[in-house]
Amino acid sequence: MALVLEIVLQCLPVSSGLRLEHSSAAMPLSRYLPGQAYVYSHGWALSNARRGATNAQGFANSADFKPDAAVLVLGDSFVESLMLDYEDTLQGQLDRMVGGRVYAAASSGNGLADTLEMLRYYGPRLHPRNVVMLIDSGNLNNLLLPAPRSHNQFVAGPDGVRMVHVDYAESRLKRWMARSALVRYTYYNLKLPDWLSSLRHSGGAAGVGGAAPAARDQVLDYYFAQLRAAQDVVGTQLIFVVDGDRNMLYEPRKGKPTWHGDDRQAFIAQARKNGHVVVDMQPVFAAHWRQRAERLDFLPMDGHWNKVAHGLAAQQVLPVLQPSRQP
Repeated sequence: MALVLEIVLQCLPVSSGLRLEHSSAAMPLSRYLPGQAYVYSHGWALSNARRGATNAQGFANSADFKPDAAVLVLGDSFVESLMLDYEDTLQGQLDRMVGGRVYAAASSGNGLADTLEMLRYYGPRLHPRNVVMLIDSGNLNNLLLPAPRSHNQFVAGPDGVRMVHVDYAESRLKRWMARSALVRYTYYNLKLPDWLSSLRHSGGAAGVGGAAPAARDQVLDYYFAQLRAAQDVVGTQLIFVVDGDRNMLYEPRKGKPTWHGDDRQAFIAQARKNGHVVVDMQPVFAAHWRQRAERLDFLPMDGHWNKVAHGLAAQQVLPVLQPSRQP
């Protein structure tokens, strides 16, 4: 039976996954192998199948990076957007609107510490006129949680806040097992490890929440101070695109908030206090939902933005972009 399933799944668009580059404190960036072809599909039914390839820097849904960028978009899987074609993403639509030189550096699981390292690394190399950072609830919900391998985390203590990178090196066993479509289907499409992990932690689920406000504010103070230092080196404008609470739009009475407490408001307040441009998508999404009742994501299966949400964000970002420098 396993052999029959393997043969059948080899002919279907099973998620391939993406192989990561090695990372360390010397190169603390989560990125994939460059020029890597991939297949994306969602769930047991392999829905919304997409094919693509990473760029020369190891990122999906972006052209190869070149200096003097008009816009650099940073973020996590919301920017990576494996479930969308390039032209439907925020960066793809901005690239069309401004006439090119829009790039995206994003990886699934990235947090605020990761995008800070991205800015530090790519800012002096690309000299982007604008840096757009997409902030979703996971960035605040996981602010002080241990980072997965290949990512960075904030560590807060009595002596202040510091950043730590969790090294990653691909194992030969993982590379060998990924050749099996049945293994990939179980891991990526059925998400069996996530399901087993949720069962193990189900007893404590009621107590799960975001960081305590005092610890959160301590980390955000550090984060924005480090952003300012990186921004001053590059001379770029920072634009934060902050996700709304879409669950509460669809079902205001029964929906479960995706943001904890006042995390969203606290982040927006801190960003504006530090002089950054904030594009708050909550009122934009709310107005669109009232007018058209058109979903902005793939819920209930997948909470990532769909092309409608990416298009709305691009429309909001365009007017606040600083014009490109003259050659």
